[in-house]
Amino acid sequence: MRILKSEWLKMVSVPTTWLLLGTMLLVEGLAAGLLTGLSDIDDLKLRNPATLLIGTPLPTVFIFTLGALLATNEYRHGTANQTFVITPRRERVIAAKLAIGLVAGIVAALLYIAVNAGLGLSILSNRGVPVDGDLAVNVYAGVGVGIVLGCLFGVALGALLRNQILTIVTGLVLFLVRGVVALFIGTDVGKYFPGEALLSLQGTPGADAELLSQVDAGLVLGATCLALAIAGVVVTRYREIN
Repeated sequence: MRILKSEWLKMVSVPTTWLLLGTMLLVEGLAAGLLTGLSDIDDLKLRNPATLLIGTPLPTVFIFTLGALLATNEYRHGTANQTFVITPRRERVIAAKLAIGLVAGIVAALLYIAVNAGLGLSILSNRGVPVDGDLAVNVYAGVGVGIVLGCLFGVALGALLRNQILTIVTGLVLFLVRGVVALFIGTDVGKYFPGEALLSLQGTPGADAELLSQVDAGLVLGATCLALAIAGVVVTRYREIN
């Protein structure tokens, strides 16, 4: 319990945490409000509602970065040795960081849904643009789970790579370079990459025709996070911490 409290305090005491969350909400609020409020009503009615609800990829980017910082800040600032002296069983430290990352991801997902639904859905309703309730729930569930897994992905990858810049750059490449991967290796393999799976998980229109189903995409991303976390634990246990 003490280590969980310690990791929680490390996260909430860093200004970057609040900067990332605040920027995420601001960007999504602006995107949801401007897209639904300023677009032509006829154009909105012709569009697939899912494209209006998914929003931008930035929430996943911000929350992944938060997870990466949660795992790598101590290495960057040279305090990892102190942490592992206090808690010699290093796997407990990684597990605590993953637990805090899970909580942070859930909070971020709920905040995203509240902002996007509160602005986007209400504006669409006021402008007479119909949105199917089941579709909205499906999209928000997928995006929410994607945000949570994005944070866990950042923590797990950070535990494995340890270097902050390398972790963030590697993660962004894996998540954002989607079409390039599929172009060179084909969708049969490319659909299992994090970026492609995230598209399917969010319920992006047309993604399930070429990629994975929403459920399968969630399982693939979850399995990827688990594999990275296990690798991070194993590597952290046996490598020297400078």
